[in-house]
Amino acid sequence: MKLLLPNNSTSKLGWFIALFGFTLFAILYYPFSQFFSLNWVVDQQVDLFDAGTLNLFGLALPIGIVTLRFYAVCIFLGILAGYLLALHLSKHHYIAGTVVDRLLIGLVIFGLLGARLFYVIFNLSEFSTEPIDILYINRGGLAFFGMVIAGLTYLFFYTNWFKFNTWEFLDFLAPSVLIGQVIGRFGNFFNYEAYGPATKVFWSIRIPESANLYTDLNNKTFHPTFLYEIIPNFILLCCLLINYEKLTKRRAGIVFALWAIFYGLIRFTTEFFRLDALKWQFPKSISLFNNSINIEYLYVSSVSAFILFVLGIVVYIARQKIVYLKKDMSEVGVR
Repeated sequence: MKLLLPNNSTSKLGWFIALFGFTLFAILYYPFSQFFSLNWVVDQQVDLFDAGTLNLFGLALPIGIVTLRFYAVCIFLGILAGYLLALHLSKHHYIAGTVVDRLLIGLVIFGLLGARLFYVIFNLSEFSTEPIDILYINRGGLAFFGMVIAGLTYLFFYTNWFKFNTWEFLDFLAPSVLIGQVIGRFGNFFNYEAYGPATKVFWSIRIPESANLYTDLNNKTFHPTFLYEIIPNFILLCCLLINYEKLTKRRAGIVFALWAIFYGLIRFTTEFFRLDALKWQFPKSISLFNNSINIEYLYVSSVSAFILFVLGIVVYIARQKIVYLKKDMSEVGVR
C-alpha cells in the first residue's frame, strides 16, 4: 500500500500508533530480552481479597478468593481500545457515537458467545465429562473465527434493520478488531497458550509442566507464536489507518477486504506452528497422490483463514467497481 503523508486525523493516528508502538518496543526490549533469556515463568493471576461467603436471600454462596486474571485484563483492554478506535473512525463516516455504542454492545456479547461456541464445538471431548466447564471462559478457550462469524451475522442484521450500509460499517470495524487482536493476544502470554515448537532461541518463552503440550517434557522453552501474529498485525493496523482516508474516499468495503486478505495470510501461516491449534480430525485418513500423502486432520483456523483470504480478494475486486458516497449512503456502479 502506498503511504500517505499525515494530512488528516486518521492518518496522524496511524503514525502516532506506529511511533508509540515502536518506541514502547525499544524501551521494553532489554527488560523483556532479560526476561526471556532467564526463562522466568509469569503468574497468570493476582489474588485481590478473600470474599468468604456471600449471604444472598438466605442462601450462603461460597465466593472464596477474588482474583484478577491477566488474560481477562488483556481481553478487556483489547475491547476498550477497539471501542475507542471505532468511535474515532465512525466520525469519518458521519455515524453518530450512539449508533456505535449500541452496535458494539451486541458485537461484544455475540462475539464472545460465538468465540466460545466455536472452540467448544471442536473440543467436545474436553467438555463431555464436565459440561459445566463450558461456562468457565476465564480459563481460556476462545476461538477468534467463531467471534468473526457471530459478529458478522449480528452486524448484517443490525445494519439491514436500521438501513445502514454494511460495507461502510465493516470498514471502520476492521481496524477496531485488529487493535483488539493486537492487545488481546498478549493474554496468551499470561495463559501459556498459542506457543509453538520447542526452541532454544533467546526470545523463547518458558512453559511450566502444567501447560506443556509437548510430548517430551524435557523441552521447557518454546517459540512465542502469539508474538509472531501480534507483530504483523500491528504493522497491518498502522498501514490501514495511515491509508484510511484514501481507501474510504469513494469506496466502501476496501479496508475490510484488505484486513481479510492480510490477516488471512498472517493467521494461515502462524497457525501451523501452534501446538494447541484447533484440529478437525477425520474419521478416516484421506490419501492423496497414490497414498504418498495421508491427511488425518485439518487445522480449523488455517482453513478459516484461507476462506477469509479468498473472501477478502472477492470483496476487494467487487467493491472496486462500486463508488460509495458517504453523506447520502448511495452506491453507483462503475465500469
